[in-house]
Amino acid sequence: MRNMDNRLRNADKITMDVIAKNLEVSKTTVSRAISGKGRVGRETRDKVLRYIESLGYKPNSMARALAGSKTFNIGVVIPDTGDRGDSPFFKDCLIGVTAASARRDYDTVLAVVSEGNYGNLERLVNGRRVDGIILTRQDKSGKMLSYLRRQDMPFVLIGSDSDSGVYQIDSDQKDGCCELTAKMLRQSPKGVALLAGPKDMGVERLRYEGYAQAFELAGLKVNESFVFWNSESRLDGALDKILKAGIKCAACSDDLICLKVMERLKQKGVSVPDRLQVVSFFDSEELENNDVPVTSLHVDTKFLSQKAGDLLIDILDGKNPDVCNYAKCSVLYRSSFRSNAG
Repeated sequence: MRNMDNRLRNADKITMDVIAKNLEVSKTTVSRAISGKGRVGRETRDKVLRYIESLGYKPNSMARALAGSKTFNIGVVIPDTGDRGDSPFFKDCLIGVTAASARRDYDTVLAVVSEGNYGNLERLVNGRRVDGIILTRQDKSGKMLSYLRRQDMPFVLIGSDSDSGVYQIDSDQKDGCCELTAKMLRQSPKGVALLAGPKDMGVERLRYEGYAQAFELAGLKVNESFVFWNSESRLDGALDKILKAGIKCAACSDDLICLKVMERLKQKGVSVPDRLQVVSFFDSEELENNDVPVTSLHVDTKFLSQKAGDLLIDILDGKNPDVCNYAKCSVLYRSSFRSNAG
């Protein structure tokens, strides 16, 4: 047998010919050993299977890969968020996709990208190391989606995009935020302030639309001077303005903003919820365990991510699921209220 140090480990380079050449057997022998069909000696079959396993494959996955020129890998793309604190969300995305993939005999490969630098994603796609991609967040420029389309790489977005042709899985951000805002408006006659993130993020726009819709349904108009975009960088001024105006409720667009708001209010000696009630359009374990009760919208990130993985594998298996019916009817769920206030 030839020196095995030059064995090819990339699924897109492994062929019957390569295996047969390295083991000095015929391609027919390799095929019979993998499939278990046809005559082949036990010793030869064991040699072929041991070689396949040394490449990191199980015989059944190798057989599928050779037959369909597939890697049976799914790429999961997460952003490099630095120290913002939303890594638990992306961890749950990875857990959910990995669970769905493992259940259907796929593996996951992680790619971390930053805004404007998608080199890790490009290496996966250009090298055909994966069969499809899960995007855990839409980039602001939309370049990742455009790139994946040009490369004809199947992908699913966890989140929402205005393009109805994009396979996407998300909770019903708009309706959930509308319902929670409406609940707060009934308790706060002077209105509900909004402490939001960057205006150019799709999820922030959706949450604002739900917030604004609640005002409209109540026959009210949003006072835009109490909508604070990029609020993390100006919390003190925003909270001072809210308190001075006598507003009794502040909605935070996510859990990270909410936690910082609660910390600032504690420093200022402001009683929550007596003087100011604080709610969040997204929950987390940190909010659930917060000393002061916070009502928040619950989104099961792991569940949504599993559905994203299932959707992508359905696409890869040639099932061609309908975008609207699959996403909106099967896996688009309204967020539920959760409050440790009871």
